[in-house]
Amino acid sequence: MNESIRELVEKAKGKDKEALNQIISRFKGTIKKFSNQLGYEEAETDLIIGLIETICKIKSSNLELKNDGAITNYIYNSIKNKKTELYRKYVKGINESLEINLEIIEDTSNYQVEDKLFIDDLLDLLTEIQKIILVEKFIKGYSDAEIASKLHISRQAVNTSKNKALKKLKRYLDKEKYILA
Repeated sequence: MNESIRELVEKAKGKDKEALNQIISRFKGTIKKFSNQLGYEEAETDLIIGLIETICKIKSSNLELKNDGAITNYIYNSIKNKKTELYRKYVKGINESLEINLEIIEDTSNYQVEDKLFIDDLLDLLTEIQKIILVEKFIKGYSDAEIASKLHISRQAVNTSKNKALKKLKRYLDKEKYILA
């Protein structure tokens, strides 16, 4: 059934889960696009939560006055604003507050220059969030929960990012092993 966005919003406000799923499905492309732009593990989930909050905040009296295009536009702009908010909160905040400076973290007198360059090259393979998580976990010794709290993401997102980073490094090192052999 092809219901109007107005009808779906009214049903979703009345706790109709199927209507809510249809709305999320209609905005799935936008959510995916913005999630990819944000580039962190839980971005899609955060945007969907933002969409649900938007639907809950829409007043029924406003729905009667607006056509489907205006309601769709309102929801789209709400998702876009949520993306901007999440960018400021997670992506920009991470880069500003947790810069990685290996000169501070490690005592380079114990390492040869080649080792440091090798570690730098390995870290360059990773995304910023993956670098931060690995340094916080393995160099500074923080737990996943502590890292999650610092980065304002879930512990599961920390674990997922850490595992992806380690797999990426393992694939790279395995490939290098074959090249050197």
